[in-house]
Amino acid sequence: MPGNLKKNLGLSTKSLVHQWKKMGGSASSIPNFVSNYEQVSRMANNLKRLGYLGIALDGVQSVANVQQACSVSPESNHCSRTKYRETGRFGGSVVGGIATGGTTAYLTCNLVFGLPSGGTSLLWCSIVAGAAGGYVGSKYGSMGGSEVGNVVYELR
Repeated sequence: MPGNLKKNLGLSTKSLVHQWKKMGGSASSIPNFVSNYEQVSRMANNLKRLGYLGIALDGVQSVANVQQACSVSPESNHCSRTKYRETGRFGGSVVGGIATGGTTAYLTCNLVFGLPSGGTSLLWCSIVAGAAGGYVGSKYGSMGGSEVGNVVYELR
């Protein structure tokens, strides 16, 4: 459902102008606006659930990587190092994704789109920028977390 918010809400410029002239211009007078807005809201909630699924899959990947390293040679330093590295990678991925996707993207969208558009672009900007920011933050956070795990392993 990405793209033009007006199109996703089932609105056209012609119908908006007609309804506003006819009814006085409140958003409640636009046909299907409430049901279409609820549909967009449900989609945003589903995308949020996908984020939790992504975190769970990343955790499963970390556990699988540790099990694989420890099944090859359980007594070696490689097993222990992998535990630290994967723990750091997972933690960095989650923290980086939340910090970048959840916080930075929302604040940027709020500053850029919140006031001029009356909040309609804020929803889409938050979804798109939050997903992109979460992805980038997760990738860089996992790399940094992996390095932190290596350092912690060396210091122990």
